[in-house]
Amino acid sequence: MSSTQYLVLAAALLVAAPALAAEIAPPAARCDFGAWSKDPDPAGLNVRAAPRRDAPVIGRLPAPRTVDGERLAVEFRVVGGDGPWLMIENADYPDYGNPTRRVFSGRGWVAAGLVDVAVQDEKVRRGPTSDAGIADEPRPTADGYEYLALRRILGCRDRWIEMEGEFRSDGDGPGRAVRGWVTDLCGNQVTTCN
Repeated sequence: MSSTQYLVLAAALLVAAPALAAEIAPPAARCDFGAWSKDPDPAGLNVRAAPRRDAPVIGRLPAPRTVDGERLAVEFRVVGGDGPWLMIENADYPDYGNPTRRVFSGRGWVAAGLVDVAVQDEKVRRGPTSDAGIADEPRPTADGYEYLALRRILGCRDRWIEMEGEFRSDGDGPGRAVRGWVTDLCGNQVTTCN
């Protein structure tokens, strides 16, 4: 490579460097839980540089896939939140029993409504503390108790999420709508975390 070619390449890299190293906006709230993508878009879930729809896309998480008849989605750690946006860190495709495959490294923002998590403590509270009053909880049914079906995540704080969902029984009918804060979250799609 000639010195002229080398200088042209170096100048091109300097011009491109700011675009390659997008600065990630800091979160408004600190959060800490595992979760997974539920975005059905075959193109995947956009990871953005800031918590807004017009922020640059810095990565894309692949759509869920089927492995041995089981639907598996990309899993990640949620480390922050800002309204309806969650800051994620390092995303992997889990192959339970096999090595995982990293599909995104670093931090970025995803739409909270496209994220899912299992809720193990189904007491829905009025705020993100154990001292907050209970807004609703599973009721007894003929076969046991209702379960909480998460519809969408609205925000997060520490190990709590604010969510909309419904309490359902095993029947096919509509459930009882609920909105509030839950904790004891599990980012494992296949089994419980306890």
